[in-house]
Amino acid sequence: MMYQPPAGARDLLPLDVAQKCWIEQRLQQVFQSWSYHRIITPTLERLETLIAGGAVEPQTVIQVWDAEEGVLGLRPELTASIARAAVTRMSGTSHPQRLYYNANIFRQQQAHVSGQHEFYQAGVELLGSAGLLADAEVLLLLADCLAAVGVQGWHVILGEADLTRSLLSPFPNAIRGAVRRGIAQLDRVGLAHLPLSSDLKEHALFLLDLRGHPTQVLQKVGQSCLDPHSKRR
Repeated sequence: MMYQPPAGARDLLPLDVAQKCWIEQRLQQVFQSWSYHRIITPTLERLETLIAGGAVEPQTVIQVWDAEEGVLGLRPELTASIARAAVTRMSGTSHPQRLYYNANIFRQQQAHVSGQHEFYQAGVELLGSAGLLADAEVLLLLADCLAAVGVQGWHVILGEADLTRSLLSPFPNAIRGAVRRGIAQLDRVGLAHLPLSSDLKEHALFLLDLRGHPTQVLQKVGQSCLDPHSKRR
């Protein structure tokens, strides 16, 4: 076993590297054509940086101990690192800032899941711009990326963070994360066994089944318990 890579790691052989480079070059051409500039952030970050936004859970981060810095983590995605760099190193720059990245990331898999720990990720961050025009820019850039690498027949599933938070707001804080994970993992049995009142359990299962044609889904969402801001969106 000493000659094998550790579980969750793999070697990229020459053909793998050639394919990876081909994809990276075409994505980079698209990013640059949209006036995005590359940023490179550290592989290691402070754990509190990686989990600050609440989107990353500590147990998904591969953690290491540093005698001076304390608990560090291998980045499981790039957004937190870029956000840190933006507020600490780029605070005086003009906005919007268009940044792209192409790097490896690391994720701790659950004990019962067999899979990779290291992945490769490319993407963009549009900082200091908001609204429909910013959303449209990123979606059009995505379409150009898919065309550049020859992907056909694709569909994009869009999420809305404010809407999701509003739909989850009726659940107690202590159990809201478990509800979110159950919905994301399509775990009907898990949701049904959460310690919730009958009304909240019904709401959780309603969210689980909330899919279909956009018009029908939006009608159902509009009848749900949304805050005024989310209803306007």
